[in-house]
Amino acid sequence: MMTKPIVSKDFNLEDIRKIREYNSLRHVQMTPREIIEDTRKGAAIILEKIRKYEEVGS
Repeated sequence: MMTKPIVSKDFNLEDIRKIREYNSLRHVQMTPREIIEDTRKGAAIILEKIRKYEEVGS
């Protein structure tokens, strides 16, 4: 069973490697359309956090 990777507080290259490996294992059983949908969903969360961060910084 796969578990979500735990990332460090400083979010370093090892954390990126863990996330990529996790996504690779998840995507093996998905269709290209499902992979794109999953990637967009994840990107939306990150983009929202960036937007909020930029609002606070302005």
